[in-house]
Amino acid sequence: MTEKLFYEDSYITEFDANIIDKRKINNKWELVLDKTYFYPEGGGQPSDTGLIDGIKVYKIYEENDTVYHLADKCPEGIKVHCQVDWERRFDHMQQHTGQHLLSAVLEKKYGAHTQSFSIGDKSSHITITKDTFNEEEAFEVEKEVNSFVYKNIPVKTYFADEEMLKKLPLRKQPQVSENIRIVEIEGIDYSPCGGTHVKTTGEIGIVKIKKWEKTNKGIRLEFVAGFRALYDYHIKNNYVNALCHLLSEQEENILEHVLKLLEENKEVKKEVNILKENILLEESRNLIKSSELHGGIHIVYKLYENRTTEELKILAKYIVSNDKCIAILGNKRGETGDLVVSRSGDVDIVVNGFFKEVLRVFDGKGGGNAYMCQGGVSPDRLELAMDKALSIVIDETNKR
Repeated sequence: MTEKLFYEDSYITEFDANIIDKRKINNKWELVLDKTYFYPEGGGQPSDTGLIDGIKVYKIYEENDTVYHLADKCPEGIKVHCQVDWERRFDHMQQHTGQHLLSAVLEKKYGAHTQSFSIGDKSSHITITKDTFNEEEAFEVEKEVNSFVYKNIPVKTYFADEEMLKKLPLRKQPQVSENIRIVEIEGIDYSPCGGTHVKTTGEIGIVKIKKWEKTNKGIRLEFVAGFRALYDYHIKNNYVNALCHLLSEQEENILEHVLKLLEENKEVKKEVNILKENILLEESRNLIKSSELHGGIHIVYKLYENRTTEELKILAKYIVSNDKCIAILGNKRGETGDLVVSRSGDVDIVVNGFFKEVLRVFDGKGGGNAYMCQGGVSPDRLELAMDKALSIVIDETNKR
């Protein structure tokens, strides 16, 4: 059985231990040590990583009271020297202790209980029992949480027996019945927790709520603490400075400037779309003029390259808005071949009556209705599919 020293001191990152068991699974080694400061994943906190005799340890997990250290290779000897990745460990300590403060303040101010917690690669999340959340509440919570950070309050960890537990104002009840470890932020929060934590709240650094969303379980908050908050501010400050430079605008006016640009862009897009549609309308007229007549019906057959599917559909729509017209349009875009077949309302041909057969022959996919169908085939078979559709349409028109 492994002696779990990570419960005792989160700041020790180098130690010696003995390998007491090992097993190879899927070309990876699972090592069991007689003692370890490596924290196994659990309680929403990812595991530590590090080195065992210079060999990368990329995950630690606990199963049936045994702590397994996953490594790419197995050390040669029994006695090994272990090194915990301190940067990762301290980051998790900042996030986890920051979460305790955040959860305590949310509980105190709004009666919002924390249902779940997780530390991600870039941000951490908690889900709270609250129906709504807004910017004003977020800022009030942040101010109170960070006021506790700046007071540099001691953070203590200890195991509590049944009698002691009765006296503690626990924020949540323990999920185990023995070896209950308490994390106490003096006078602020008392929670059963097995994670790694800082010694004083000042080490948390700033706690920042980034965003939130409503879920079926409550409100899910995304937050960062410590160095993560610093990096987050660094990136966003660079964005703001870049925007100020690009727009020749003061920081406090950036949002208004961007909103104005977006509104102007909407108007420009409207004008562009109108011009595009006018061009497509004129193009459709020219296509009809140059089309062949079969049985008194204009058959517009045209193969394009690198046009959008939307343009193809609009062209077909404009063509068949005229009497006695059929449009067979194709377009090659990289590895995609688009096919659109459409007909006027006064043409007695059921398009989906033959379109699926055309696609089946050329391994295409698509569908539609009696008036218009759209599908896709490989570019090298697109023209063959168009020719097949043309042949069927000509046969149908000649029967009339």
